[in-house]
Amino acid sequence: MIELLEELARVNYSGAPFLVAYGITWLICGVLWQKIKLNYAAIATLFQGMVALPIALLILYIVGAFTLRPDTGILNSLSIIIAMSQLLAIPLLIAMFQREHYTIIPFIFSIVGAVHFLMYAWLYQEVAYIIMPIVLSVLLAVIYGKSKDNQLIISAKSAGLACYATGGLLLMNALYLLSGYII
Repeated sequence: MIELLEELARVNYSGAPFLVAYGITWLICGVLWQKIKLNYAAIATLFQGMVALPIALLILYIVGAFTLRPDTGILNSLSIIIAMSQLLAIPLLIAMFQREHYTIIPFIFSIVGAVHFLMYAWLYQEVAYIIMPIVLSVLLAVIYGKSKDNQLIISAKSAGLACYATGGLLLMNALYLLSGYII
């Protein structure tokens, strides 16, 4: 089993293409929180994955990951469940949007992503997928706790900082993981 997981990680560059694509879209969302209306920034944050996912899949296609992928059998179901786990937050995020609690959306969505990444520690046999979510959850808590906003409303600046923290950590983790393949 360990050999299969190691081969899967090698072919998929330990998930780095996903981290790069999502890292970039999260950073773009950080900029949008500073530049556009809150409701539009919230929509961009909610749907950034619809841009990132095809980009990540395209990168994997270009590097031949689909043709080199080992037969993972029953692990395919586990991979799908892991990938889909974030969707459980969508009803709550939609309700927040409907109630116009736009600026909390990046915090909730990001922490759901952090929990999602923990499962990849086992799938890719990478401790970085444990460290990154821990650091992200602490950063989000600091951003939220240090915000000068009133108690009920988070500012667009804080929402943007949450996006920057998320995107930056995703990209840093991608660079770390890719360094293992380059060196």
